[in-house]
Amino acid sequence: MKYQILTVLLFFSLSNLAQSFNDLITLANQQYQSKDFIESGKSYEQAFTIQKGSSSQYYNAACSFALAGQNNNAVDYLTKAVNAGWTNVSHLKSDTDLTNLHEVPEWTDIIKIAQANLDEYEKDFNKPLKTQLEQIYVRDQMLRQLWRDAETKFGKDSDEMKYFWKLMAREDSLNEADVIGIIDQYGWVGKNVVGGKANITLWLVIQHASLELQEKYVPLLEESVKKGESNGSHLALLHDRILMRNGKPQKYGSQIVSDPDTGKDKLYDLEDPENVNDRRQSVGLGPLEDYLERMGVESK
Repeated sequence: MKYQILTVLLFFSLSNLAQSFNDLITLANQQYQSKDFIESGKSYEQAFTIQKGSSSQYYNAACSFALAGQNNNAVDYLTKAVNAGWTNVSHLKSDTDLTNLHEVPEWTDIIKIAQANLDEYEKDFNKPLKTQLEQIYVRDQMLRQLWRDAETKFGKDSDEMKYFWKLMAREDSLNEADVIGIIDQYGWVGKNVVGGKANITLWLVIQHASLELQEKYVPLLEESVKKGESNGSHLALLHDRILMRNGKPQKYGSQIVSDPDTGKDKLYDLEDPENVNDRRQSVGLGPLEDYLERMGVESK
């Protein structure tokens, strides 16, 4: 019996050692999504015994511990996050995961360090252009964040929704003109010039533009991604949309269309489906199955 117990313990120990840093981070994220915050925090903690985390990984660990009511651990990891370079001060202040930390003595110092990180990060930014692009971001996203609620309230084919889409088309046209002017003057400005949110705005607006404009500007995004100044995932999604609009199969599985026979959403035709997750991983996208589940689309 003792031998069997020792064997089980040894197997358990080896199994734990076999879990890589990335495995544990993935597990922690899954436990967070399942609202198992205590176990999520423990998984993050175990991962960090293998190697140091990034500022965002420490931040996520802090969120799990805060939601688990373990404020001391939460403060510890939030401090690690800002010391590792966390810059998103606005998110830090507004994140409801961390609400119960606002009254702890360390909160003020954490905010100060994050703000110092942000000031250092943005010291060479084109601030007026950053502000302009972030305002376009708000205009691009506001109606899109409301359309599902509006459709539920008024009905898909209602006069109200027809007017809603007219409003969106008009806003897209204005945004498109502004962004084309910016790109033609400054190029595809990267995160190192205007920050992440402003940089994303260029992609969002072109993603909603005509096929002609998408094909015109995608080489600029490709070059920006090569320089590390834009996200590879955004380039992948734009490539998928261009392929779809040209009647070709997509590569990354980002495009979802309505099935004319059933009226339900479905995945648009996909090239080489067996290897799609390898392609998605190479550009920073998660598994296709997880994406389809979030979008409410059945995977076959």
